[in-house]
Amino acid sequence: MAQVLHTLDEALDYLYSFINYEVDSSYAYGAVHYNVDRTVRLLELLGNPQDHIQFIHVAGTKGKGSVCVMLDALLRADARRTGMFTSPHIERVNERITVCGQPISDGEFIGLMNRFPSLIDRFDKEMLPTTFEILTAMAVLYFREHEIDYAVLETGMGGRFDSTNFCDPLLSIITPISYDHMDKLGERIEDIAGEKAGIIKPGKPVVLGYQAYDIVDVIAAAASKCNAPLYQVKSHCSFNIQRSSERGTLFDADVLDRDISHVFLSLAGRHQVENAVTTLLGLELLHLLPPDQAALEAFSSLDFPTRLELIDGKRKFLLDSAHNGDSARVLVQALRSSYRYDRLLTIVGIVKDKDETAIIRSLADVSDLLIVTDPVTHKDLDTERVVSAARSAHDHTLLLRDMDEAIECAVENSGPADIVLITGSFYTTSPARNIIMERWR
Repeated sequence: MAQVLHTLDEALDYLYSFINYEVDSSYAYGAVHYNVDRTVRLLELLGNPQDHIQFIHVAGTKGKGSVCVMLDALLRADARRTGMFTSPHIERVNERITVCGQPISDGEFIGLMNRFPSLIDRFDKEMLPTTFEILTAMAVLYFREHEIDYAVLETGMGGRFDSTNFCDPLLSIITPISYDHMDKLGERIEDIAGEKAGIIKPGKPVVLGYQAYDIVDVIAAAASKCNAPLYQVKSHCSFNIQRSSERGTLFDADVLDRDISHVFLSLAGRHQVENAVTTLLGLELLHLLPPDQAALEAFSSLDFPTRLELIDGKRKFLLDSAHNGDSARVLVQALRSSYRYDRLLTIVGIVKDKDETAIIRSLADVSDLLIVTDPVTHKDLDTERVVSAARSAHDHTLLLRDMDEAIECAVENSGPADIVLITGSFYTTSPARNIIMERWR
């Protein structure tokens, strides 16, 4: 008889009793450990709820979370019932599964998780689903039971083997691709792009966002093989930034010859405007773009924690989860274009196997003080390596492994006209956000 889960803690203990690739990266990347088959079988055992849902699938290295949030907001602005599945979460796992902008409740999470033990008992022990695969199937079941119109799915890693790749979407979107997870996806940018292109489906349109690397040929070849129409944002859209600040960006856009003027995007940085234009193109292709006024209101009220999130408290805190060299460069570009401050005090925590040198090099150029801290995670750390890179790049570097101490130090050494930047990983910004809200807000 399958176990019965009564509390959220019991449900989470069960969920995390399975292999969790977000914590344990030791498994070789390939079809044995990473595949869609287990997710497909779970969905079959649940009655194939995906057959009743229309999906938009988003992959990429940078910006995929932002595009998902924008897609969801714009669809809801036109009275569509939406579901969204994203990762990672900031505070609670419930955040990963939302319907009409609201996270799944604890009670519903427990109830749905109780559907899985009896199903998972039917798997061979060598082929048990992973934590992320169970969450994926749970999200789809939840969407079906709430009778949503459209579901937005964010890939966890890569695309080809990702558990979200079970779907046959209305549209695939590939956001900027850069170097990340090279131990899994490959050392060459073309290899990484090939993995992301794995979400392209036969005959279904693909939107390719603005790219910093020359990967268009890889995506075009994959689209051609699938007979999938490819739309490059830079070829079909243009935009003009009118004004930018720490509170957001005002811009005009032309999307497939449709003029959308005076858009205020409540997310700072040129990169978010590029994400917004990518989103607009995707929905315009599907004839799902809401009327201009509804779209403007949706863009002006977006809230995306730990992505250039500004928190005013006893100090001005800026949280951004940049975790590779390209993300750090984009962060620095946004700082230079949209923020005004006297001094920048940067707290940085980076997990092992990231390019800490590239991240630190960008941050050192704009920081008056670098404080290296430990991310809060079960992942492997090599903080001595991070602090060594920081001391090589910046004369004013401190090591404070405890994040609470790092934040307190930054507050004590800053003034009201300064900014305390916290970055390097979701495993740094998420716990830092909790500390700030509890102590420094």
